[in-house]
Amino acid sequence: MNAILSDSLMSFAVGGAVLLSLALTRRFANVWINRKVIHLSAVPAALAYMYLYREPYVFSAFSLCLAAAFLYFQASPRRMNWFQMRRNLGEVFFCLSFAVISVLMWDAHRPLAGTIMLFMAVGDSVTGVVRSRFVVERKKHWSGSVAMFVVCAAVALAFLGPWGVLLALAATLAEYQSWVDDNLAIPLVAGLLGVLIL
Repeated sequence: MNAILSDSLMSFAVGGAVLLSLALTRRFANVWINRKVIHLSAVPAALAYMYLYREPYVFSAFSLCLAAAFLYFQASPRRMNWFQMRRNLGEVFFCLSFAVISVLMWDAHRPLAGTIMLFMAVGDSVTGVVRSRFVVERKKHWSGSVAMFVVCAAVALAFLGPWGVLLALAATLAEYQSWVDDNLAIPLVAGLLGVLIL
């Protein structure tokens, strides 16, 4: 089968997981938990990127389309307010990061790119859920950072080996800082460090 066609079919399949998460979370009121559930729905996409896609461009284009759709709804009166928040473009940055690293790292660093995607999809989600058990308002808390490091370290060991634990630590620190959106900071910091040490 043609690579573009097979990758397009793959994108519709993994995109179905995202659409399903959007539909399911609409029933619940906790915006922050809903955001993390939607983050988790990107796990099939990250795994498919690593093992099933035949080239990066359809994956990247699909991610860009999602980013554009989220940005449109964010700016319109029809904002998806069960997970989108005014002046918070986290879901847009999430998709843009997937789009960029999927192309830049395809040839030499595909496992690294996929692992970073999993840091964002799984690690950041666990962080938010654990943190919400300790603090009511949205703010950083050590409990979430510990949870993120443990999860990201396990992911990194599975896909990158022992050196990957350093990337898990870098991703955790990138998530904890509050100057740059973590959906940009995690791939930037972990990606640069990974290219240097792996």
